[in-house]
Amino acid sequence: MAEMGLPAVTTDLDQARRDLDEYGLALLGDALSPTQLSAAKARLTEQAAGEEAHGAAYHDGSGDPKRPLSGPNQRVWNLINKGEIFREIAVSPDVLALSRHMLGQDILLSSMTANIAKKGGVPMAIHTDQNYVPLETPYPMVCDVAWMLVDFTEDNGATRVVPGSHKWNRLPAPGEKVETIPAVGPAGTALIFDGRLWHGTGANRTDAPRYALFTYFCRAMCRQQENFSLSLAPEVYDQCSEELLSLLGFQVWHTLGMIEGTFHGQIMRRPERFSGELQP
Repeated sequence: MAEMGLPAVTTDLDQARRDLDEYGLALLGDALSPTQLSAAKARLTEQAAGEEAHGAAYHDGSGDPKRPLSGPNQRVWNLINKGEIFREIAVSPDVLALSRHMLGQDILLSSMTANIAKKGGVPMAIHTDQNYVPLETPYPMVCDVAWMLVDFTEDNGATRVVPGSHKWNRLPAPGEKVETIPAVGPAGTALIFDGRLWHGTGANRTDAPRYALFTYFCRAMCRQQENFSLSLAPEVYDQCSEELLSLLGFQVWHTLGMIEGTFHGQIMRRPERFSGELQP
């Protein structure tokens, strides 16, 4: 059962940090400027329509276990490849600061995706985003950020959350009845939450799609959800700042991510030649 209500939307980073500690979530107001909000929604709408037109769209939300990849909701994956506005949002300083509050200074972007929830989709099962991590792990290994591209309301499927559940040290049991609260907020708000928080997409009961972006972060030692070393388009790679390349996993972290013995902190470009079997 939910133990507490929802924290208020705030633009104060210190308050947001306190909310993350207490509730397991924070609502950061004005996380997107009006220009960013408009550009992100326009690019996402265009990309989603393009993927539909090319037969590449990914759907879910049917609630039918025999047809999991069907339903009215549309997911758009690997947004880093799909628009400069998404690459800009991925390195938003305030959200990175709050993510690092939970995960430490050295973090990776595990994935950047979108969810367009439409009428007829069923609520997602309540879950956590680090259910692959041992429960005795006493801190979050991942965190998620839902960027609201439209107002999030209970009627249009705002993410359902269980405030305080990040402290419960357990996962929802199959079929467990869970009291949830809709994480509502105005367009431009970022819902940031601990990877242990119980949550799930709500059901959109309106005629208008509910648009959201998701930046999913992890600690630097974790395997990322999106394999950027394989999936990042070459032409996009050359457009990425060193800060973004570091978040995508192209920077050596201690001894992880090396190529032929490179050093901590070095940004690794894709090699053009490889050392194979050699003879003098």
